[in-house]
Amino acid sequence: MKTFNSSTEKEAYYAKRRKKGFVIGGVGAAILGGGFILQYILYMTGHSFNGVMYSLTTIGICLVMYAAVEIFGW
Repeated sequence: MKTFNSSTEKEAYYAKRRKKGFVIGGVGAAILGGGFILQYILYMTGHSFNGVMYSLTTIGICLVMYAAVEIFGW
């Protein structure tokens, strides 16, 4: 657990973590959205989409979960 010398230092630390969390969450959401679009295109053209479905979904969800940890400060 991190210890702080002042409340200002604590606020700055958690503000930095929240900002990082929102950026990572946005990237994760973009990966999920891009994976959905790519999966749909592959499905409509008759190609296999299993690799895209599982890999990009797993990466996107992991990034969103990590972002939640950063935002909520757990």
